[in-house]
Amino acid sequence: MTVSRRDLLKAGMSVAALAALPRPLVARLGPVPEPVQSIRAPRGRELAFRAVEAARAAGAAYADVRLTRTRRRIFQKADEPRALQNVGDSEELSVGVRVLVDGYWGFASSPVWSSDVMVRLGRGAVAQARVMAFGPAREVDLASVPAVRDEHWTMPVEIDPFEVSPAEIVDYLRSLTYFVARYPEFKVVRNECEFWVQDKAFASSEGSYCTQRLYRAEGKFELTLRENGRPVAGGALDVLTPAGVGWELYKGQPMREHIRRLMEEIKEDHALPIKPVDVGRYQVVCDARTVAHLVDATLGTATQLDRVMGYEANASGTSYLSDPVGMLGSYEVGAQVLSVRANRTERGGAGTVRWDDEGVETGHFALVEAGILRDFQTTRESATWLADRYVEAGRPARSHGCAAAPSALEAPLTHTPNLVVAPGPESVDFDGLVAGLEDGLAVKNMVPDMDFQGLNGLGGAGRAYEVKGGKRVARVAGAGFLFRAPELWKRLVALGGEASVRRYGMRASKGEPAQTTYHSVTAPAAAFEEFTVIDRMRKA
Repeated sequence: MTVSRRDLLKAGMSVAALAALPRPLVARLGPVPEPVQSIRAPRGRELAFRAVEAARAAGAAYADVRLTRTRRRIFQKADEPRALQNVGDSEELSVGVRVLVDGYWGFASSPVWSSDVMVRLGRGAVAQARVMAFGPAREVDLASVPAVRDEHWTMPVEIDPFEVSPAEIVDYLRSLTYFVARYPEFKVVRNECEFWVQDKAFASSEGSYCTQRLYRAEGKFELTLRENGRPVAGGALDVLTPAGVGWELYKGQPMREHIRRLMEEIKEDHALPIKPVDVGRYQVVCDARTVAHLVDATLGTATQLDRVMGYEANASGTSYLSDPVGMLGSYEVGAQVLSVRANRTERGGAGTVRWDDEGVETGHFALVEAGILRDFQTTRESATWLADRYVEAGRPARSHGCAAAPSALEAPLTHTPNLVVAPGPESVDFDGLVAGLEDGLAVKNMVPDMDFQGLNGLGGAGRAYEVKGGKRVARVAGAGFLFRAPELWKRLVALGGEASVRRYGMRASKGEPAQTTYHSVTAPAAAFEEFTVIDRMRKA
């Protein structure tokens, strides 16, 4: 449930009228929202700790509270005459209270900020924890974390999109369509964007209190090539994926040059002959976007420690890295050239924050180093599950700041942070890797579909090319790429250099009901020794 800006204004104007009503009638109408102030105002802190105190008084051993205020602005059908009327603007408030009682978690949330609601949620979360306590008392250790004392952070962006006139944004989007109109053979079929800002406060019974403002921007721009009035080929810009930026997503890069290159690529692809796929095993070169999706679908999900331990088995799945104690620091995930680092700190990352949803200040850590599994994605609770193994390795059992949720209405889960694949040492891009391939396939924009464990995958929905003598000579129709995650990365033979590196925003769903969060994956192009290629169009 969400409360729109209009609802809040109506609620604010009606407070005096409600006060004059008989008390039983007011109770039936539900809680009255208090006037909404800035997340940094003292009132926010008072509300958060009111919920913490209510939970502690009801018997919680630990309690934390999150307040979120989320605003979205969506621009759709920017090319229509009444485009400004298609601008969607929404605002949502939420508060969530999470508690530990006898080793069991409880959670309660609401879209209303008021003193009475805070007390009700604190008590309700404790009551839920007691309902969940089917067995004897459990012991839950939370990795220690320094208390944050009244700090605030704002994600650095160049242009706050909510300070830009919607008319200016619509005009800019239209200008891109007018630019394409210079090329009559092309037509814009999608031109839209979305901006998101979230103010978030966190308070805990350990004394932490911090606030932060986060931004996200993304867009979609798609073209078709037409012959005799009919679409014959198409493509989309890949520079508008979700990112932790503002309006500079558009204004900060050469959009017209990106569009020119896209049109050239569409023409080049269309000029190639099309041939059916020949089933077999091939050497394959993948572009950066394909590599980013492969990393995300395999290592990005498989290293979430709650999945590894089976706690997501009834929702998003488990992991093929099923023995974290035995595998940590010794399991060969892939070839020696593969190194992957995780972070929630990089500027512009879609998963970047200063503090996670447990008040942990974020940093960076190695997931894979020279092909060896070095760590897992952890929260305060899950980090202690491997405490003995961390001690053996000479490291503290600390959260890596991976606790996240879309808003305070949902309880935090382990979500993938930003991932960065280290590029190869040679100055070579995607075309350079293709030039070194005598006979094989090249792949762009492949998106894998994974099984329950993130182990077996089928790649498709991209563009595949036959390569002969280092050149793309034909498009291959219906190619599907079968792989198993460990073998895939062990067959990695080369990574592109810095020139091939690109960053892509990813959406990830997890939990039941599903939560959708965002993060970035930065990757170079890559060459693999062998892929099993099937015909996805063949019917049994």
